Amino acid sequence: MIRDEDGKKIISVPKSIRYMSEWANFSLNFFNGPYIIDKQIPGCGFTEYCLTNDQNIILCSPRRILLENKESQHPGEIFYARNEFEVERTSVDNENDRTLDTDRDTSIDLAAKDKMRNNLRDYVMKRSIIHRPSKIIVTYDSFKYVMEFLTEMGIFKTFLIVVDEFQSIFIDSRFKAGTEYEFFNILRMLLGMNICFVSATPMLSKYLLRLEYFNCLPFYELDWKTEDPSRVMSPELKVRKIKSITSEVKRIINSYLNNEFSVLSDINGNIIQSKEAVFYLNSVNDILKIIKTMGLTPDQVNILCSDTEVNQKKMKRKLGKKYTIGTVPLRGEPHKMFTFCTRTVYLGADFYSTNARTFIFGDANIESLAVDISLDLPQILGRQRLVENPWKNHAEFYFKTIGKDKITREEFDNFVKEKDESTLAGISIFSNLTNPIEIKRLLEYMSDDIKFNRYSKNYISLNYIDGGYKPVINELVRLAEERAFDIQQVDYKDRFSVFAIIKGDGIRLDRIGRYIEHMRDTSIYISQRLKELCETDEFTEDEKRIIAQQTSEVFDKYYNLLGPERCKATGYDTTDMRKEIQDLLIPKDDIRGAILSVFKVGERYSKTWIKEKLRELYKKLGLNKTPKATDLENYFILKEVKVIDITTNTRLHGLEILGIRAL
Repeated sequence: MIRDEDGKKIISVPKSIRYMSEWANFSLNFFNGPYIIDKQIPGCGFTEYCLTNDQNIILCSPRRILLENKESQHPGEIFYARNEFEVERTSVDNENDRTLDTDRDTSIDLAAKDKMRNNLRDYVMKRSIIHRPSKIIVTYDSFKYVMEFLTEMGIFKTFLIVVDEFQSIFIDSRFKAGTEYEFFNILRMLLGMNICFVSATPMLSKYLLRLEYFNCLPFYELDWKTEDPSRVMSPELKVRKIKSITSEVKRIINSYLNNEFSVLSDINGNIIQSKEAVFYLNSVNDILKIIKTMGLTPDQVNILCSDTEVNQKKMKRKLGKKYTIGTVPLRGEPHKMFTFCTRTVYLGADFYSTNARTFIFGDANIESLAVDISLDLPQILGRQRLVENPWKNHAEFYFKTIGKDKITREEFDNFVKEKDESTLAGISIFSNLTNPIEIKRLLEYMSDDIKFNRYSKNYISLNYIDGGYKPVINELVRLAEERAFDIQQVDYKDRFSVFAIIKGDGIRLDRIGRYIEHMRDTSIYISQRLKELCETDEFTEDEKRIIAQQTSEVFDKYYNLLGPERCKATGYDTTDMRKEIQDLLIPKDDIRGAILSVFKVGERYSKTWIKEKLRELYKKLGLNKTPKATDLENYFILKEVKVIDITTNTRLHGLEILGIRAL
């Protein structure tokens, strides 16, 4: 059943269906031209369906690790168009072979390219002979070669193109803009081809609809909930703000090494212990540092990151030759105790552990960008596939908000405006040139600017149009920059922003997280909320400290600085609590030194005079404290005496200072 809703076409998934391959009445043949499918939930088997249905399919993925995983699951059935013929160069040796508008300088090994062409031809012919559809998997950047080879064979238009996790076209443009833009341009030029853009977390409409190409495409959404709500289980997330990512990871690792981590009983009373941990943190340097500091051995860790020469060298230099970049274990294969994943594994990689827990770390202050709460987080929460894993729908998310690198929206908008102006100026200069030599030099300058400055000064890309290159605006880079700003400066602005986005994404907070949300209800007086926290029996003292710390800085100070007993003693009066906190924040040595400089051992003072002097001292020190003569008991050994007031010749109550109290 298909119904329209807010511009989307909603497709209800029948009640009996859990995985797409079980849905006999569904076919991608129902759709024509380019279109978008929001599959809504990771793990519904859409990729698997594409690789096992009766259509010729080219599956394009942003991640090699996903393709390697699928190739291992279907040996001999699918063809992985692995690019082994683009060779990186450190310099341009031949001006006639200059590569324009790429993220890296490459040359082509023609013999290796011919080998891939021949292997693909052999695969397609064999599939035709046995009357089986061809299934070709390829990364975004190598799709152009598959298209070239299949076009030479005259069969390219018999294939459906599936662009898996297509939101990566936007996100990855921040780091490899030329690659993503080239792929995007090829796709939008394929008029009349059936192209399925699929994702469980499509790029937010705020960005997606800014591109005319996507704005015009039919948008289909799979509805798993209406017919059977039990199929859509909201994952439960423990969310905590922390000061140090590495310290928190080390704490978790130690708990596993000491065999003291989560144990629970299943419905039959069997004891299940988590003996595996999967860490998602988007920094190879942090991963290597943690492994080295903790002394973890190669048989304990599986490192899943981009398999590049840079990462390989970095790993050998910091950890030694025994450590290598790993692979995702197939179903039934053993898992190591600790798996470390960078963004390369956020999409599509399936884990089949029976007891692994998931730990996610987001740091808005790193160059490689924090976990995107709206896009990355739902993907990560869908990576554990086995129903028998009791922690399948549970994860822990630790985050650091943006620190010293804060910029305002106005500053960012001005930054973009300057780059827009520079972009238009560059394109205008090019359009006015007529001299071929000047055109060639400007194109080379623009190409070098792209390679070495990575769109830091403008948004100019070079498109191959009508037999030559021309500068154009790279809309993907511009949108990727805006999304990066929103992630770092808006989503991770503070703990309130993080909690709000998670709640808006339909992810359930854990028990403490839900209570933290309740404690943040500003419609209730803070004194009432604090009283409830201090006097509730629902949480342990440790849990209460966490709740106060995660609620707000004010709650943190009231509960964790004053303590629940002092809060209660003030009657939860915010004015009195603020005074006590202010007193606590004054260094005790400063107060002690000031008092010892005024009051001397052996002297006698009237209590009235003592209070006046203390009032002057407290005011000078900024203490909101009512002076009492007995305050001196904290610093001196005292004796009650009578003191004669020489002005009135009367006897007054006073104190004699016998000695100084030890600290």
